[in-house]
Amino acid sequence: MVAVADKEPKQIAEAQALLHAQGMPAPLCSSTEVQDIFQRGDVDLVLVCTDWFSHAYLAVEAMEAGKHVAVEVPAAVTLEECWQIVDVSRRTGRCFFLLENCCFDPFHLHALELVGSGRLGEIKHCEGAYLHDLHAWEREHASEVPLYKWMDEGHPFTSGNAYPTHGIGPMAQLLGIHRGDRFTELYATSALPEQPLSRRLSTILLRTARGRTALLQLDLSTPRPYSRLQSVMGTEGYLCKYPSPHLQLSSLPEALRGDAVADFLARSAPSPMDRWIKEGQAKGVENVMNYVMDAHLIDCLKRGLSPAISVEDAALWSSIIELSARSEETNRPVPIPDFTQDRPAR
Repeated sequence: MVAVADKEPKQIAEAQALLHAQGMPAPLCSSTEVQDIFQRGDVDLVLVCTDWFSHAYLAVEAMEAGKHVAVEVPAAVTLEECWQIVDVSRRTGRCFFLLENCCFDPFHLHALELVGSGRLGEIKHCEGAYLHDLHAWEREHASEVPLYKWMDEGHPFTSGNAYPTHGIGPMAQLLGIHRGDRFTELYATSALPEQPLSRRLSTILLRTARGRTALLQLDLSTPRPYSRLQSVMGTEGYLCKYPSPHLQLSSLPEALRGDAVADFLARSAPSPMDRWIKEGQAKGVENVMNYVMDAHLIDCLKRGLSPAISVEDAALWSSIIELSARSEETNRPVPIPDFTQDRPAR
């Protein structure tokens, strides 16, 4: 790491201390001149870990300066920003990678291999979500800054799913979206529509060009167990991670539950990323999917390969924010753009 930029001096000091503890040289630090860092010749990759509303424009500036970018979720907030990151990445030839760690959960990586093997048959439906009572988490940890502040303060939309990628990303991969199929339309609705975004329960139904369906939910405030659902249904089987792992295949004499599911997947549906799973576990990484995600990105950049999440994927998954707001406000289905094609004429 050669440079760090943050508006808060405290955050810069913490970054410096962390790097020093790892025996790394002190980076250039700035609280104001991030654009100067983009122009440095020794910067190859820019990680954008700022507030949601600056993700897209900082990524665009970095790519225009010739840098690859890795961006925290969501990639963008508005549909226009989604098209901007696609347009600029294509024009500059720079990699835009969305740091959607749920796509690198070992359970999901093995589920992808199981789907690819055909043992689930033809996939018909998926369910994904981000169900996490952040209000309770905030109270328990006496957080100084509300975890949901970026959702309720200054957000351009007052309805819809403001945080879709943890749920939609894994489902899109399981359904082969942008790899043989695509989402064509969605319908969104919310419980408690009079409440701020962070206190609503958003439910979205999506349809694909091949007639398959997906359910996407967001709930940050009701007292329920953490869940991302992670369910996939095919003509020959069913697999889910939450609330507890369950696998049912027509080729198995009985269903598997709990730890037996992960054991079966690791043995019968190994992933090319298993080496990074094992590395992360050996190093005692708290959340191994973050380690796998970072290792995958660096490996792709070093070898000139395309990462598992393309800029078109990032744009599609993030476009759910505005599209779901439109659907909820009109109480109608809305079409989903095809980000693999050129931007429609305006």
